[in-house]
Amino acid sequence: MTLLIPVVVQAQSAVCWESADCGLNHQPVQFSSYNIDSTLLPLNISKTTYANHYSQNFPGLITAIHDRLMLSDSSGNMSFINGDTFSEAGFPAIPKNNVTLRDIKYKEKLDSLFACFHYQDGTDKTHHTALSRLLISKNISGSNMKWVVLYDTNHKDIQPDNCVLDVTDSKVYFIIGSLKEGQSELPYAQDKENSLGKSFALDLNTGKTKLLATGHRMSLGILSRTNGQVWFTENGERGGDKLSFLESGQNYGWPLKISGTRYFRFSKSIKNQKEEATPFTEAIYNWLPSIAPSALIELNNFHPEWDGDLLIGSLKAQSLYRIRLANNHIHSIEQIHIGQRIRGIQQMGKTIFLTTDEGSLVTVNVDERRLNSNTALPDMPGGSSLGLCVNCHSFSHPDVTSAFGPSLAGIFGRGIATHNFAYFSDSLKKKSGIWDESSLTSFLLDPQNFAPGTTMKIGVKLNSEQVQKIVDILKILK
Repeated sequence: MTLLIPVVVQAQSAVCWESADCGLNHQPVQFSSYNIDSTLLPLNISKTTYANHYSQNFPGLITAIHDRLMLSDSSGNMSFINGDTFSEAGFPAIPKNNVTLRDIKYKEKLDSLFACFHYQDGTDKTHHTALSRLLISKNISGSNMKWVVLYDTNHKDIQPDNCVLDVTDSKVYFIIGSLKEGQSELPYAQDKENSLGKSFALDLNTGKTKLLATGHRMSLGILSRTNGQVWFTENGERGGDKLSFLESGQNYGWPLKISGTRYFRFSKSIKNQKEEATPFTEAIYNWLPSIAPSALIELNNFHPEWDGDLLIGSLKAQSLYRIRLANNHIHSIEQIHIGQRIRGIQQMGKTIFLTTDEGSLVTVNVDERRLNSNTALPDMPGGSSLGLCVNCHSFSHPDVTSAFGPSLAGIFGRGIATHNFAYFSDSLKKKSGIWDESSLTSFLLDPQNFAPGTTMKIGVKLNSEQVQKIVDILKILK
């Protein structure tokens, strides 16, 4: 049997990723879809949740092979997915003991799948981080395919935390994380003889690996851009999450110099004499508070309004961040709330796929119909009546990050001040009941009379006819 003739497994039956003996669970998948308006583009979002089909973890690693979407879990169980149908990839297992797969990338020009993983030696029980390559071809049967080790580093008795990789036509760039600090006199990430907390470049032509930089904590995203630069995200402790690009010979500071503070403390770093003597490289951008950035991609041929921008996932903020760069500086950052912990990102043509820790596969597409209508107002009869609302409210799926006020979608029949918006006034919070025709009418005619001290400011005095038109639209705005 050749590689790309898979064994088909229906998603409605039990799919075992972490164990060959997972419990039977025949619950159907859960599907939802909605709209979100970003600043430049209206978006269609769909979420298909498969969490009930996995014994432990949803496979958060994602890549695309021969125009097919492939997912993998941390044990290296890989599967193609098409709609609600999973099919075993048929790849051989990585021939190591206790493998924890951390990142995978397929490089089309090399027709190869690359993996960064940790394992434990079966003889001396030492911990390792390794890179391997699997050559993929329709002419090679699955039984003849083999993983080739490109790099292997021995951490001895220290268990590594993470590694990420990206691949160009001739190099593999990768970062080995270091949550563990080691001794204050010479932390792991500062010790050039220790591979923890370092970034590397592996030359695929010579097989040689070069140390690029020191002082890394934990990166969940690395990207070789079309201009040749290599960018990465990094998770801090209490704040100090980073976005930056790799430069050979640089020291990014961990754990001697950080932009946030230590867990459970207000101090910013461990005390060390080297802290004052070493010139550390500042990040291009630091997030305060933390967002827990994850996967990182560069958009190409998605839509002209976004092409060339970076797209970063986040765990804590449960959002996408679209970042526009200008000469290695941040031009703008747009947060797009998704509502789940985003682990992986993969673009395939005009669709962006996200994997989440909640067991969902999320798709993001441009809503071409609404874009062509060229209005941010609801595309329905009477939608123009909400023109006064658009400056502060969104009309798409509840998205607290894109407006000064809560989303108006589905407001009719919703409890007053019960939406997941963070800035309701105390006066609204004290109101009981729901938003029905009576309460909406009273609020819009005189916000201060309805809820003294409310932050709602219309700017004009609406008459009864104007209010009625707005309420009629809100009744059907879902």
